[in-house]
Amino acid sequence: MDNQDLLYHYFSNSLTAAQEKVFEDLLENDAEFKAQFLFEQNLKAVIKSNEIDTLKAKLQGFEKDLSAKKTTRIEHFNTETTKPNPTIFNYKYFAIAASIALLMGWFGYHSFFGTDYSSMYDANFSAYPNTVYTITRGDTENSLEREAFVAYESKDYKTAIEKFDAIPAEATKEYFRFYKAQAYLNVEDTKNAKDLFTKVVTENKNFVAESTWYLALISLKEENKTEAKKYLENLVANFDYNKEKAQTLLKELQ
Repeated sequence: MDNQDLLYHYFSNSLTAAQEKVFEDLLENDAEFKAQFLFEQNLKAVIKSNEIDTLKAKLQGFEKDLSAKKTTRIEHFNTETTKPNPTIFNYKYFAIAASIALLMGWFGYHSFFGTDYSSMYDANFSAYPNTVYTITRGDTENSLEREAFVAYESKDYKTAIEKFDAIPAEATKEYFRFYKAQAYLNVEDTKNAKDLFTKVVTENKNFVAESTWYLALISLKEENKTEAKKYLENLVANFDYNKEKAQTLLKELQ
């Protein structure tokens, strides 16, 4: 049983004694497993809180509707017969119980089997660090490339894009395309980011695996399961970069 299955059985209260022991060991000794557990625990708490509010609102509506029906039936009972009809008094509670079962069933389905693309993206996305241009204090160089990477490291991604765009064609370097794509992704411009990452994958020699990973994340953000799986499968088959994360995402997308 893999870690994802252990988490599923934990949250559905179906761990065996042996599985519970493995679960506790992983929680204590595996930092990545613990982080995933805490994320899913917090996510389910938020979802459950929202669903309880929805449930309360729905039940209040049921109560109003059923109260009106009960009043009508009791009036009918008083005029038509002296024999009590237990369904008049039990119908309200039966309907509410059935509604709870249906709503909680819906909650369970979406908690364990629904695909929350937004959460998957947020849990796996982080901006790629600057690994190509060294910025040191006291550096007297005053170039557009330096300004672009200073802005990038300062998370001023709009300025970084402007500086990359201002660099003359003859002075461009292969890695500009990747970092400019990163900047676009960080300002929520997935279209331009996707175009640039795709060019890196098809035309560059460096950052191909990294770009494939970010293309998979963009597909998740766009809720394109088929495309996300394509990029993740390519990453697992051909690269080591974020291979374990890609395998985990593939299991979640099955």
